[in-house]
Amino acid sequence: MGTSDSSAVATPVFGIDPSQARASDILHEVTLALFATDDAGEIAGKLLTNVGEVLPIDGASLWVPRGDMLECRGAVGADRAALSGVSVSATAAAKLVDGESAHAVFATGIAVGGRLTAVLRVTRGPGVREEFSDADQTVLRQLAESAGAAISNATRLSESQRAAADSARDLALITEMSREITSTLDLDRVLRSVVNLANRALDFDRGAIALYEHGICDIRAVAGADAVDPKDPALQDLAVRAAWAAGVGESFYLSDRSDPASDAERTFVQIFGEDLERDGAMSGFYLPLKDEEGIVGILLFETDRTEFATPRQRELAGILANQATVAVRNARLYHQVPLANTLGAISAKREAFLGLPKQRRIAYVAVLVIAVAAATLIRWPLRVSGIDPGFRPLWRADVRPTLPGVVDRVFVREGAMVERGAPIMHLRDDELRAQRTAALAAVAAAERSATIAASRGDAAEERLQRLRVDVLHRESDLLDEQIQAMLVRSPVHGVVLTARPEERVGTRADAGDLLAVIGRTDSLELEFAVDQRDVTRIRLNDDVRLRVAALPQQTFTGRVTSIAAIGSTNDGSTAFPVRAVVANDRGLLRPGMAAYARVLTEPASLFWRLARGPLRAMRLFWWRIWS
Repeated sequence: MGTSDSSAVATPVFGIDPSQARASDILHEVTLALFATDDAGEIAGKLLTNVGEVLPIDGASLWVPRGDMLECRGAVGADRAALSGVSVSATAAAKLVDGESAHAVFATGIAVGGRLTAVLRVTRGPGVREEFSDADQTVLRQLAESAGAAISNATRLSESQRAAADSARDLALITEMSREITSTLDLDRVLRSVVNLANRALDFDRGAIALYEHGICDIRAVAGADAVDPKDPALQDLAVRAAWAAGVGESFYLSDRSDPASDAERTFVQIFGEDLERDGAMSGFYLPLKDEEGIVGILLFETDRTEFATPRQRELAGILANQATVAVRNARLYHQVPLANTLGAISAKREAFLGLPKQRRIAYVAVLVIAVAAATLIRWPLRVSGIDPGFRPLWRADVRPTLPGVVDRVFVREGAMVERGAPIMHLRDDELRAQRTAALAAVAAAERSATIAASRGDAAEERLQRLRVDVLHRESDLLDEQIQAMLVRSPVHGVVLTARPEERVGTRADAGDLLAVIGRTDSLELEFAVDQRDVTRIRLNDDVRLRVAALPQQTFTGRVTSIAAIGSTNDGSTAFPVRAVVANDRGLLRPGMAAYARVLTEPASLFWRLARGPLRAMRLFWWRIWS
């Protein structure tokens, strides 16, 4: 006999198995186990292996939609072999499959993001119980809802991790490109490096780089080739297309030669359609090497495929073009600087100094030595100021319900301090209370029936009614536990971080939904930025001194716990985020407070304090010219 998933929730009827009295606790434990896993496949496996702990069953299976059918993708129990590879219609999921030994079946959907992702199907044989009661069905639906929420969380986490991995790979590729391009000032080597490095960002059939002067493009390097043949007709056609793209002055992407998507693409195909067809090019990407002084060249790629470059790949190619522009400018400047004359001037100055009288040379050297010694012997700790420091909780705890319901009361406000176990929200429990009242009424009726049977001397009827009383008492106890669980409490001592939690009143919350976030405040995390010029002076565990506007007379201390590897640019200046842990045993500091922070770094001499700015500027200047 099968049961459908659309039946309304009624008063649950539990068997005499003692494990049913702990159904709520077990359901809660299984739900926590599902949310503790960040892999969707592992969540499905845990669901199959743990559903038997929630309710007595003979078998369980997971079915995945495939078109209009459901395909069994995993099963446990006695009928596992009979279900392997079986496909049924959606309506047949709640019916027994040929070859199954079970007598009762129940199926409920698992939804992720409002879309049916899988179907949980459980069966019972005559040795367990032939039917799934309404209460059993409710528990299984709750378990399916928890599995859907856990899979959704795991999917979001996986997508976030993939995005972070892609960003890290892109950053590594950009760094490698910059290192390769700027490792030499030989112009031809720079051009070959640029066009060959593009293979790591794009998948193309033909790539080249040309220098642009007076409306003419000179192909100087081709991907995968050590030399360039200027008489090659294909390269001559490529040079003409490169000159046209350079004349446009902006990056140009031809997605499909046979179906131009923009006016620029249609114009390009009208002019060069025959050349593109002859060269077998279906799509191309043309990037002018341009800076504030004008266009120095063109970087171009063509392939026999359509839509060969994704937006991310085109962005990486654009970064490569910008780096190539700087490298070409530096290489040209290097060839224009009279290096020999510069070295000759330095040698002349040296000879002029040696031509001075000996006493004057000694005096100059003595004054220099004394000045350098005084500047280097005076040392005291250098303090690096933090930019826009602010506090936030060091650790956060999520407040989630174990049962679904509608929020009818909120006991906290944003920013309120709460103790561990303090009530946060209450979910409406009218239905549970009605079920409990009905259960208690049934208990009273069963007790009266037992008393009447005893008065008649009907021992069998009396035992039956006493057994029924015991079962109904267990049912009412379980309902009491569920009613108590509708009052959601804080798992830790801290401050409420959720903005306007009172707005949740009247909204529905499913099991596992995030209701509020509680942050611990016995230790706070101070986050601030450090200018790129000073970030290399900071080390992990460096002392931090800070004050807040609310307590200007008191200095708080902390220590550096992390230094970001990637900086952020704002108003033309780059800064790196730094985090520090600050003890807050007395609770004087609060998340969101603005602070004034300084990091105590290694002692620095007077010479270094006075000279580090000019020295840094000189190093950058000489690096731009000579490296």
